[in-house]
Amino acid sequence: MGKRKVQEDNDSDIDVSSTDSETELEVQPQGEQGEQGEGAEEEEETVNVDFDYFDLNPSVDFHATKTFLTQLFGDDANSFDISALADLILQENSVGTTIKTDGKESDPFAILSVINLNENLPKPCIKQLCDYIFKKTAANSEFNIILKKLLSKSKTTSNTSQKELRVGLIVSERMINMPVEVVPPMYKMLLEEMSKAEDAHQRYEFDYFLVVSKIYHLVAANEVSEEEELKSKSKKNKKSQTKQVEMDYFHYEDIVLEANSSYKGVYNYTNHNQETDSRRVFTEYGIDPKLSLILLDKESLEKSVPEMEQKFPPF
Repeated sequence: MGKRKVQEDNDSDIDVSSTDSETELEVQPQGEQGEQGEGAEEEEETVNVDFDYFDLNPSVDFHATKTFLTQLFGDDANSFDISALADLILQENSVGTTIKTDGKESDPFAILSVINLNENLPKPCIKQLCDYIFKKTAANSEFNIILKKLLSKSKTTSNTSQKELRVGLIVSERMINMPVEVVPPMYKMLLEEMSKAEDAHQRYEFDYFLVVSKIYHLVAANEVSEEEELKSKSKKNKKSQTKQVEMDYFHYEDIVLEANSSYKGVYNYTNHNQETDSRRVFTEYGIDPKLSLILLDKESLEKSVPEMEQKFPPF
């Protein structure tokens, strides 16, 4: 079912409404000058696209969810059973939100959901994911120790006096041109849904949230002469001719999440199937994606949502 609506115009203005009225994405490209002479005024064309928030739809969203997971984990996506992870996200009574443009049966442009890691630790896909995260955070000893404590199988005893701390894995991904302003409402709805679900079956009473995200470095290639290029032809793919320029975010809401996090880290992907320079298309810089891991406690995530709304308000 539809949840909430978004409206965006050509200036990236976004209006989030709590009603069920349709939303529009208005794109107004500059029209070409007509054939009536040099003094003719330029015409503008408006294209309307509806942006709606929907509940997860297992019968429709599976393939798009797999695509989003593959995009999120980059060149390391083959390290996991992506299909099984998608099934976990879309299992019955799961909480989460998608953004679509053509009704409930259309493909999503964005998704936000949460997986109960502790409940699903025995599943092979979650074990693969946890092992991967442990390896990535190995250099951050404190972060690594905390994660291992939180994501270890609990040993049940007759008198359990200590509460088991539970971790929710937040999966958030979207198409590259989706504006960040659509994200705060998705997080707000996620918190509301988890709060309602807690009374029913305790599935979403999380103490911590682990956010898997990604950032990137912009890198500029150093120019080399033809003679130098010929000499180093055999080593061209092994020796980097790039230098780090700056770091930036794919998901700008991570700025808020990192500020409120207990632990965070940025890590290289294990696999590099594409040279950084080959990612350059229309700019002089290449993009070097990296994995981002952010751990927040429940109160910090709840604190982050209004801060997201303030930092990325609807227009």
